[in-house]
Amino acid sequence: MSYVLITANRNYSSWSLRPWVLMKALGIAFEDRIEPFTKPSNYDEFRAFSPTGQVPVLIDGDRTVWDSLGIALY
Repeated sequence: MSYVLITANRNYSSWSLRPWVLMKALGIAFEDRIEPFTKPSNYDEFRAFSPTGQVPVLIDGDRTVWDSLGIALY
């Protein structure tokens, strides 16, 4: 099982920080990918990996889970 956690800058986004801290605390191995919000047009770019165009997003094979609470429950 290979998880990919996509977040924004965790210094400014507590939503991105939450699943990252949880997965680290539980010792869950994952690839950590940071996608910075640098311009308003990033929304369309984010929709390539996130149905909502927002982060955080957890990708597990062909399954995509978004929202920090959704990721925690998954």
